Amino acid sequence: MPHGPRVSVVIPCYQSERTVGEAISSALMQTYPDVEVVVCLDGATDRSGAIVDAYGDLLTVVRQENRGLAEARNSAVAAASGELIALLDADDVLLPPHVERAVARWQARETEKAYVTCNAYTMGVSGIVPRRTVLPRTTPRSQGHRLALLQRNIVSVLSVYPRAMHEEIGGFDPEMRVLEDYDFWVRAAFAGWTTLYETTPTALYRRTGSSLSARTARMAEYEQRLRRAVRERYDDRLTDDERAYLDRVLDMETQDVYLQRADAALREGRRTEAAADYSAAASLVPWDRRLRLKAGMLRHVPPTGALYRWRERVRREETSRA
Repeated sequence: MPHGPRVSVVIPCYQSERTVGEAISSALMQTYPDVEVVVCLDGATDRSGAIVDAYGDLLTVVRQENRGLAEARNSAVAAASGELIALLDADDVLLPPHVERAVARWQARETEKAYVTCNAYTMGVSGIVPRRTVLPRTTPRSQGHRLALLQRNIVSVLSVYPRAMHEEIGGFDPEMRVLEDYDFWVRAAFAGWTTLYETTPTALYRRTGSSLSARTARMAEYEQRLRRAVRERYDDRLTDDERAYLDRVLDMETQDVYLQRADAALREGRRTEAAADYSAAASLVPWDRRLRLKAGMLRHVPPTGALYRWRERVRREETSRA
């Protein structure tokens, strides 16, 4: 491909001795010709540092005391020299054409202020789950993208964005101990940056089942904190639909809490409760037709045949996330 901008793959690393080597190697094996890899060792006390050092001058390495994921990303970006920044967590993997496809998508943009979010297959303890990807099957239209983003994070952490975007919106917020990437995308949206979707999976996103309920509760708390900040910070920029949605959702629990509760009720045969929680989740994400169908099936279809098989699929999907 013609010479393009330099891309810096930034990898924050904390206690990731089992996976960081795979992440680094995947970044070094990109088909795109101008890639640098920057790793921030964020106070890691395991053998992550020794593994990173084994790559020698193939990497730029930043060392700091443990400050959290947001500051580790910011430190890596500060040490990077690329015009474009590609995010990669220490437990994820880039497939060889990841950067090349993202750059091609970015170069075909129709507006200067744009970045690319990339799809990925998910990985569990049993390996790759090819039918599960991180981006929604259908992406919202550009005019409704901001509202859709407020409803749920529809941007992959495996994104490639201009350094100028990072500098304009102030990088990742250290106060966000979780969902720091979601907060970043929301602030970018309100700063006028357009999201371009690369829907072909070009990476592997690792899911683990450790402390899922605790993480969900914490993420729910930070989702509400994020939406509350948007309501206060951007009040004069909100559309009527965005303002109405935020006012309603700030009085409710988050979608993930409803989904977790609905799945648990379904496994235990409490169909009425499951239907109510699926309906509540669907009301927060109106464009997700599948949630409305689930709620309707539970209300009107007896628990036999196809519904039984669906319940079994829900159970298997929950197991595969672990």
